[in-house]
Formats: sequence, C-alpha cells, structure tokens
Amino acid sequence: MLIFKALHILSMVTMVMLFSGGELYYALAIRARNVRALAWLHHTERQTRLALFAGGALLSGITFGLLTVAAGGIDFFDGWLIAAYVLVGLFVVNSALFATRVIRLGDHAVEAEAGQRPLEEVIAEMGATNSAVLLFAINATIFAAIILDMVLKPF
Repeated sequence: MLIFKALHILSMVTMVMLFSGGELYYALAIRARNVRALAWLHHTERQTRLALFAGGALLSGITFGLLTVAAGGIDFFDGWLIAAYVLVGLFVVNSALFATRVIRLGDHAVEAEAGQRPLEEVIAEMGATNSAVLLFAINATIFAAIILDMVLKPF
C-alpha cells in the first residue's frame, strides 16, 4: 500500500505542477497582452505535448490513489473520498470550460506571430477575456481543496 500511496502523491504533485505552471504563465501573458509570450508558450506546449504528460500524470495519480484505497482496506465511499471524486470532476469540468478558450487564444497568438492574423485583433481578444485567470484561479482553489481533503479527511 505504501508504494501505491507514494506513487499517487508523486503523480498528483507532478500533475498539479504541470497544469498550474502552464495556466499561470498563460494567464500572465494574456493579462500583459503579450502576444509574443503567449505565442511562444502555446507553441512550446504544443511541441512538447506537455498537456498529454500532465493528463497522464492525472490518470496515473487517480489509478494509484484507487489502488491505495483498495490495498489499504479503505472504504471507497468514505465521505472524504467522495469529496475528492467531486473535486476532481470539478477540475475536469472547469478545464473543459475555460481551457478551450485559452487554447484558441493561443492559436490566434501563434497565427499573429506568423503574420496570418492582425496583431491588434489578438491584443483586443486578450483584453476582452478573463478565461485564463479564471482557469488558473478556480483550478488553484480546487487543488487546495483536494490537498486539504486528503490531509484532513474532514468527512
């Protein structure tokens, strides 16, 4: 059980680091209306397939977490675990709602850097959205709630 718990923690820390880091830098570039920075971030993320690695860390973390519960004789329906399931679901929904807008804006920044889209149009789009900030802020809150739930087991 201890090895599953260690792998669960390592996977989840990796996932939070990758998702939060990317979301924070996207939010900062968009708030600064820095098309070049956003284009670089977006292009680099696409080339390195960072989102796939982060998603793999999430799936690994969930798998190792469930293995920890099974091997430790913990009830899958304890209140703190149900809270964790709900919080993970909220993370997925939040990411689906806001990440598509942020990704589209990143695509537009890459197009502007390549001269295929007017720079002013992308800057205006950056000023008109708060999706990246909401994505980061809501997910950071969800991650904090999951950590507190896992450590305190309040239910």
